[in-house]
Amino acid sequence: LKAHGIEGLVVIGGDGSLTGAAHLSRHGMPIVGLPATIENDVWGTDYTIGADTAANTVLEAINKLRDTASAHRRIILIEVMGKKSGWLAMMAGVAGGAEYVLVPEVKYDLSAICQEIMEAYEAGKKYSIIVVAQGAGSAVDMGKFIGETTKIDTRVSVLGYIQRGGAPTVEDRMKASLLGERAALALMSGASNIVFGFDMGKVVSINLHDAVTNRKTLDPEIVRLARVLA
Repeated sequence: LKAHGIEGLVVIGGDGSLTGAAHLSRHGMPIVGLPATIENDVWGTDYTIGADTAANTVLEAINKLRDTASAHRRIILIEVMGKKSGWLAMMAGVAGGAEYVLVPEVKYDLSAICQEIMEAYEAGKKYSIIVVAQGAGSAVDMGKFIGETTKIDTRVSVLGYIQRGGAPTVEDRMKASLLGERAALALMSGASNIVFGFDMGKVVSINLHDAVTNRKTLDPEIVRLARVLA
């Protein structure tokens, strides 16, 4: 980088990209990081670029799958990305009115869920939507277990890489623009080894080392809300 006259680097990405950026910074390269990951799991920031677009993509899928679930009295499991963080599943699941949201951060009892579903169907419920973060387990395996246990027609949809594409939402475009400007100004002023993110809607700077060595936790209020709305 130095041989090519590059004086500073803006690294846009998640934990892996920012960890690599931290290694480069220790070799004297000025670094400014911008958090970009659909899992929204970068420590120190409420928001990461791409997360809102991905959540809306999942929400759109939930809305469409609910129609067929209701028409055929089915249970439908929707597997979304999130190996270590359940933010994407939790946000889209709550927004989409899912009956259950299963994430790696929260323990769950599949047998108890089956019992609750059977009781709900006996009481007249027409369908159930279960959103599963991939880190919580295989939706395919869960679907097989639920179908065999409840004797209710159960289907599984694994969204896959469709969650990583699409036209960005207004929120993603605006916040990415704000962070991009701040990153450029920071490098021009000589600042480095920081990550820019958002706290309560305001742009904040986070120490690069802290951002990659600390783990962001799922908001317990959203977890509570998911249980209340189940």
